[in-house]
Amino acid sequence: MAIEDTQLLLLLNWMSPAFPIGAYAYSHGLEWAIESGDIKSARDVEDWIKDIITQGSGWNDAVLFMQEFQNQNVNELALALCSSRERHLETTQLGAAFVIAASIFSPFETVEGDNAYPVAAARACKAMQLDMNHALLAFLQGFSNALISVAVRLVPIGQTAGLHIMKNLILIIAATASRARTSTLDDLGSCTLLADLASMKHETQHSRIFRT
Repeated sequence: MAIEDTQLLLLLNWMSPAFPIGAYAYSHGLEWAIESGDIKSARDVEDWIKDIITQGSGWNDAVLFMQEFQNQNVNELALALCSSRERHLETTQLGAAFVIAASIFSPFETVEGDNAYPVAAARACKAMQLDMNHALLAFLQGFSNALISVAVRLVPIGQTAGLHIMKNLILIIAATASRARTSTLDDLGSCTLLADLASMKHETQHSRIFRT
């Protein structure tokens, strides 16, 4: 399906790291994994992000995004699936910031109270009649790139290594999006326990840069 130029520009803006929702302030537990030595190399970073996208919180967010786009009202479920206090903080703070920033382009219906980030993003994209498939791809890529940026700064792995990871994850993101498009709520599930534990341990990390 062709995408209108204005719709493409809107999608690129909304899912860009430069979109002012404060995504740069969250590491999704990655800061602890780096500090503890679980992640030491570019290969470690790539494997970590791949697992989160294909069988962790990234996968769940992809399913929730699709279900919300198709009018399933999954906000309460999205909040309940947060595996730690910090994950809950991350998704609600990003969701709230996204609602404010995206509403400048066009008002859209939001959930009363806390908005989970994938829910807010899906509602905004649907309200602007963006292509569902393109929106999901952009959402997943934005999630992936945010984590790569954390690793570039903290491991550190350098910009070139970060770009190689970005390149290697393209097919993973595309395959995950394709799988999520035909998913149901029964397909929700996570088995990335180390990533979940990293998020929990980050809450009490003595010296840290990121909020999660």
